[in-house]
Amino acid sequence: MKNSFISASAAVSILVAALVPAAAHAQNDAPTVPVKAARTATTATTASTYAMQANEFADYANTYRLSNGQVAKFTQQGNHYFVQLKSSLAALQRDESKGPVGISTKLRPIGPGQFVTDSGTQLQFRNDGEEVVIDNFERLPAAKVAASQVNVQMIARR
Repeated sequence: MKNSFISASAAVSILVAALVPAAAHAQNDAPTVPVKAARTATTATTASTYAMQANEFADYANTYRLSNGQVAKFTQQGNHYFVQLKSSLAALQRDESKGPVGISTKLRPIGPGQFVTDSGTQLQFRNDGEEVVIDNFERLPAAKVAASQVNVQMIARR
């Protein structure tokens, strides 16, 4: 009986080993249908990442005057990048003399000179950091825009 059990086990093993490649081949021949997913703020922040070089952010770590009178200050702490909005350059200078004050928003690099925030704001630096374009500006903390404005684009120069 022991020999017949071993023989049956061996036969089942051989049968399974023969069927596995056939099943895998059948799955590869199955038709596929591509599905496009809508891009949301969540997919924008997690869809792609970019590893910045050690001094790559140096061109962007500046203060930029926005067309609405606010200023955006970009800073780096280790390998983390931030933007902070202030109502004016004078307010920024006053707060800097007191130490770190206000809300800084973390930036996630997604490409050379391109960043996104968790809230879906997209930032792109141009001309070696001379200009920054901010899409969905209204999603940044302390952004001054009318409550009804959405998809606000802000372009600033340093």
